[in-house]
Amino acid sequence: MAEVLTKPSRRIRNMVAKELRLIIKDKVALFLIFFLPAALIGMLWYVTDVSEMGDLDLGGGGGFGGGGSANETQTGGGIVLGIIDRDTTRTYEGEDLSENFTAFLEQIAGELIEYESEEDAFNDLYNMQIDGFVIIPDGFEANLTINKPTYIEMHVDATDLLGQSSVMGTVQASIIIFRASKLWIRSEVFPSMIIEFTPEGGYLITTFGGFIVVFSSYLGIAMTSAQSIVGDIPLRRMLLTPTNRLEVIVAKVLGYVIIGFFQSLLLISLWVLAFDLNLNTGFESLIIIMSLTSLTGSTTGILISAIAGTRLQANQMFLFVMFATIILSGFFIDVGVLNDILPMNLGLDLLVATAFKGLSLLDVWSSILTLLAFSVIAVLSASFIFSKKPTLD
Repeated sequence: MAEVLTKPSRRIRNMVAKELRLIIKDKVALFLIFFLPAALIGMLWYVTDVSEMGDLDLGGGGGFGGGGSANETQTGGGIVLGIIDRDTTRTYEGEDLSENFTAFLEQIAGELIEYESEEDAFNDLYNMQIDGFVIIPDGFEANLTINKPTYIEMHVDATDLLGQSSVMGTVQASIIIFRASKLWIRSEVFPSMIIEFTPEGGYLITTFGGFIVVFSSYLGIAMTSAQSIVGDIPLRRMLLTPTNRLEVIVAKVLGYVIIGFFQSLLLISLWVLAFDLNLNTGFESLIIIMSLTSLTGSTTGILISAIAGTRLQANQMFLFVMFATIILSGFFIDVGVLNDILPMNLGLDLLVATAFKGLSLLDVWSSILTLLAFSVIAVLSASFIFSKKPTLD
């Protein structure tokens, strides 16, 4: 009784300490939070090591035609491409061939932006303003006039697998239509894919490894925190006192964020050390990002626990959230605007943007604010719902 009559800050500290003691005593929760994600990273290391898939760089880093055919990928639509026309030759009797090819590319792509310099196009690709850019080399028309093979460069983002396929499909479809318009039957134009921002250590272990890290940080914490209210027996006695229920929610969130910090420290360390990754940002930036992801996972789980009336209901709600999160994660399919809203999508984008593209936390401040806003809304919602419950079942 005396505990609840103290200052709110002290009450919250006491409840955070109590929450941490409960988590530490729960061996199953510790297994799910720490050892299971570590085992997933270990399995990924083993699979990539024995199968030699760890060095897989999708797109080929300069290979020809590595991204599939136009019939196999989605072309046009929302694809934004840049174009740099360096061709100065005029040997064809008809129209300017580089301009003619650019016109076909513009018809198929969602938007085509002309650039004067490769540096400007590279910066827009870096900042994700475009999905890729195409460079038409000097001598393009001269080579085609004498039936000599001509190569055009496609620059794509190594961290955007779907973008790579879509850019390749768009460019190949443009090449097919361009050749058909001239009744050319040979493969006169070859696309050469240039992969930018290629993570050291291979595409699979960095990208899929990053997905495992974010997945574990968000859903691992959400899984355990989903039981934090309906499974908290001492809390039932505490609610008979004048304890502010917002304080209870905040204390539980802080408790799981502390656990999430140590989980993030473990997962990032294993990920970097196991695959010998060369990061383009400070280690502390990744810990901050993953702690924010753990924060959203904690608030998601506590919101579930506040809504649920029993442990069974909490488990069922979490399973629904887990499958929905995986489907809408943006890792397997493009989910559009949801990539800028859902916490796991934002966490993965932040991890990739900082670790491999070298963006600072200031460069991605809008996504960080979105994660914080999601957490605040979840805390307030959980507090409101929790306040309507006179007792716990």
